[in-house]
Amino acid sequence: MSRQVLTNLDFNGVAKVVGLLDPSAAQDAATKAYVDSVIEGLAWKDSVRVATQSNLNLASPGASIDGVSLSAGDRVLVRAQSTAAENGIYIWNGAATPATRAPDCNTAAELEQAVTTVEEGTSAGASYRQTAVNFTLGSGAVSWSAFGTAAGAASESSAGVAEIATQAETDTGTDDARIVTPLKLANWSGRKLKYATDVGDGSATQYTITHNLNTRDVQVEIYRNSGNYDSVIVDVERTSVNAVRLTFASAPSSNQFRVVVLA
Repeated sequence: MSRQVLTNLDFNGVAKVVGLLDPSAAQDAATKAYVDSVIEGLAWKDSVRVATQSNLNLASPGASIDGVSLSAGDRVLVRAQSTAAENGIYIWNGAATPATRAPDCNTAAELEQAVTTVEEGTSAGASYRQTAVNFTLGSGAVSWSAFGTAAGAASESSAGVAEIATQAETDTGTDDARIVTPLKLANWSGRKLKYATDVGDGSATQYTITHNLNTRDVQVEIYRNSGNYDSVIVDVERTSVNAVRLTFASAPSSNQFRVVVLA
């Protein structure tokens, strides 16, 4: 049983906490070995003032980016170019002056495993890591992905944290800021469900079609499997939420008709 510590612990610079397990929860203490393993191989760069959220005209970037008014020398993370080879960390030189790659990020080697943090704008507080390796700067794709726990919100043009939609939000279909899981989609109230099979054996006039759609609110269509594939009318009984019974005036031949059940 754990005991809570309700006061600060001051080791007065002469002692340290030892023998800790590696962290597993967000508020667990991190050991040096764990931190070293996480940051190993990363190239931490100075922070950037702002990050782009869409394609930027690098030749004439404008006076502000993502709502942030810029000053000469500001660092900008360009991460959403339509030509991925243009992505990188740039210096803003003026509204109508071409932006230039930052001195610490103007070679492929300097960009590999680069990590930077955004100070302002939509992505404020988020960190991004450059994940492309073995590329040629200027022609190879440069890819920035959200890094760490302070990632910004995901969008159609940028990676980030995404919230999963509830079933009600999925059914309503008006929320464009959340993602839908396969299970939610399978249970979507507007989803069209279908079951289809062939019927006819040359002797029986009555067939039970088990569709397992879990509702009597179904439409049943029967059409010929040859010729003009025209629809026919037969007696249809919705015997349960998972089955219908078809009755023909005369026995259809082998697989003469196709039955389609829609919910």
